[in-house]
Amino acid sequence: MEDELQGRVQLRLADRKHPWQALPQWDAVSAGRTPGYGLYLPNSWMPRRLCRFVPHERGWLVQVGPRARMQVEDRYVGKHVFARRAMVALQAGRTKLSFPELDDWCQIGIVIGVGEAGALPVLSDTVLPEGPMPGTAYAVERVTLTPAQRITVAVAFRHLLEHTPAPTNYSEEAALLLGTSKAMVLKRLDQVRRKINQERWGPKLDSHELVAHYLMRTTRTITWGDLPPELREG
Repeated sequence: MEDELQGRVQLRLADRKHPWQALPQWDAVSAGRTPGYGLYLPNSWMPRRLCRFVPHERGWLVQVGPRARMQVEDRYVGKHVFARRAMVALQAGRTKLSFPELDDWCQIGIVIGVGEAGALPVLSDTVLPEGPMPGTAYAVERVTLTPAQRITVAVAFRHLLEHTPAPTNYSEEAALLLGTSKAMVLKRLDQVRRKINQERWGPKLDSHELVAHYLMRTTRTITWGDLPPELREG
């Protein structure tokens, strides 16, 4: 039909823009470091499964992968960061996807509209034989965190481990639990943020919340084992 919506995507990876390609109208297509994906991203800092585009009657859905959260910018949602595994509707117009917790720049521009894909090559996933794959190489592997810094991040943001709502004031609560001052908690969190940002090539982690997601969800550097025993048992 003449008025069928078409979609095209353009990948910006690190300092390079890739050519526009068409989204398939009937099949899902994936992006990540897994060989055979339509948007194959072989960089060592890239997760195996970054995101996945699924056709929908009014455009496409994009499913966030299991490691890095995704920021969406368009006229419908404004600018919003979506959780891992979330499903986000992509509708007519322009959308920019980015992944603020990855170690280098990764943006996907999307345009959806009538006739937008034209004669562009269509992305498609290819089923390849499964084999061993190296894990993602994260910048935090070059960072040494002190025991005090590790326990401070774990306690201040333990809701990310427990999958519970965030506290009203994470620094005050962490100070009470650790028997220290709020100023000391914030100082340690700032130290951690600076250490990690020094090793990253892409967007800076500009908040403690981003740092915590990076350490506890994206790279899984801070775990239950970093909590004090009384909190692990509780």
